[in-house]
Amino acid sequence: MDPEIEKDLKSLTKSLHAINLSLRNRLLSILKDAKYVKEVKQKFPDYPLIPNDRCGRWYVDPIEYDGKWMPSYFKSTDGHTNEWSFSTRRLNLHILKQVRETKGILIVDSTRRGKKIPDSFSKTIPIWIAIMNKYIAPDKSYDELLFTPDDTVSNYERDRILERLPHFQSEMNKYKDLVIDNVVDPNENGLLRPYWVYPGCRRLEIEQGCLPVILVSASQRSLDGENKMEGYTYVQGAGDDHELWGRGLTSQMFWGNINEFSDIYRMNDEEVDEMVSKIVKGDQNSVEVETFNEVFKAIVEISPTLHFGKVDKNLTVGEINANYDTMVILDSTFKLIEPSKKVHIFPLDSGSKKSAKELRTYLPQIIPLIKGRTLVACNDGEDMSVAVVLSYMNIHTPRSERSKETIRRSLISLLQYRKVNPQRATLTSVNSFLL
Repeated sequence: MDPEIEKDLKSLTKSLHAINLSLRNRLLSILKDAKYVKEVKQKFPDYPLIPNDRCGRWYVDPIEYDGKWMPSYFKSTDGHTNEWSFSTRRLNLHILKQVRETKGILIVDSTRRGKKIPDSFSKTIPIWIAIMNKYIAPDKSYDELLFTPDDTVSNYERDRILERLPHFQSEMNKYKDLVIDNVVDPNENGLLRPYWVYPGCRRLEIEQGCLPVILVSASQRSLDGENKMEGYTYVQGAGDDHELWGRGLTSQMFWGNINEFSDIYRMNDEEVDEMVSKIVKGDQNSVEVETFNEVFKAIVEISPTLHFGKVDKNLTVGEINANYDTMVILDSTFKLIEPSKKVHIFPLDSGSKKSAKELRTYLPQIIPLIKGRTLVACNDGEDMSVAVVLSYMNIHTPRSERSKETIRRSLISLLQYRKVNPQRATLTSVNSFLL
């Protein structure tokens, strides 16, 4: 083929692919997948429905879990072929509590380009379940405790994973004293058991006596990640990496304006783009005056004098809780109606790599402020606030006795209270400050 023609064809293919991945196509695909998730939930009405961060949040209405259940955080990268790992940074101990309380749970995620099940579901969670089950049933072999989907994970790959499980268990054993009470429940000895649900799968049959962890893959499998539907092009795993396509739109904004989005089938690409732009701009400019309890969410007590949690973005607080002597707020958009000597605001945002790096310059200013009964809050309650709490927990230990291991132990102790997920760069800043 003529090189110029080949170049033009590649350019045309790339352009058509970009058109297929338009904002409208993605949002319509998400709506289709969210409908499927809702149908699955109706079959298991007694089990809580939670998303697997972050992609899963696009497919689950927050009304299902917000204020009641915490999302999970299992990374697909921990399940990639030949890269299998068990993360003590992502122990998801809160999932154990939730699944025992309700005798089962539904977790939602998605994947792109031709897979039926994301690696987070086919390998990461099965590895996690095998490690947790070993504490519940120590006499059972790993072969009896590792459950993987036969049509996704080959026998060869499963055998390679089995070889690594003793090493993963030994890593977990370093922190056994911190977590064993969360892992083993004397009143519940049922084993965790994963089940996989996806569009077109066979009817699920759940084994008696187990604690089912039902893994719901929201997206329909498409060989090239795309599929022509009536009126739009379906995009498999459309919610993934929303920073690259969302133009500022988040899953929270999406579900907060779900009535408007439910009508986009009648709109063209330009109209959808314009609507999203207005929603994003409106969210950025909102300055609603709210009470303390409306602004600060999911507050956890670490000790009688130290609490941490989440502060909603783009809100102006109208009152300050008299129960705290000091408040440290890590959020670049947080505002007060009137300045307060007890409130210290720092322009650091959770999830931002820039903020994670800048954190090390702010920590020497922040830690001395923590006096009396203190609340530390950031815009997701999982990253920046956690860094401050970790720093404070370790600062009074002699420097010669501090190490990455002692900091990791502090992080794992926080996981017993709630889901936390500090970035690697955030932890690097904490290590730099303390060590």
